[in-house]
Amino acid sequence: MSDQNSENRIKGKGLASAAGKIFEFLSAIRLFFGEIRESVLEKADGLLRRAQYLFMVYLWISIGLIFLMLGIFDLLIDELRVSRGVVFSLGGVLISLVSVIFLQTAKMKKHHH
Repeated sequence: MSDQNSENRIKGKGLASAAGKIFEFLSAIRLFFGEIRESVLEKADGLLRRAQYLFMVYLWISIGLIFLMLGIFDLLIDELRVSRGVVFSLGGVLISLVSVIFLQTAKMKKHHH
């Protein structure tokens, strides 16, 4: 009977040891995925902040350029007595040409990478 009791104790210790190792393994996996999640969230937060910053910078630059162009248009209309239709048509053509050039350079950069 003592042999059976010792055998049961050894099996119980073996099961407890195996359960402990399984618990440690699961805890390590949970910690690993938790660290990955935190890292991804930190990088996503950094990217979001950078996107917001760039959006604001480009917004202010765009607003500044619009006011600059409207000021030039106003000077051409008032001081040089150029027709409004001509000024705004030439301005639209100029903006269209600049945007097409910008898009073409962006495509060239994309193909080179």
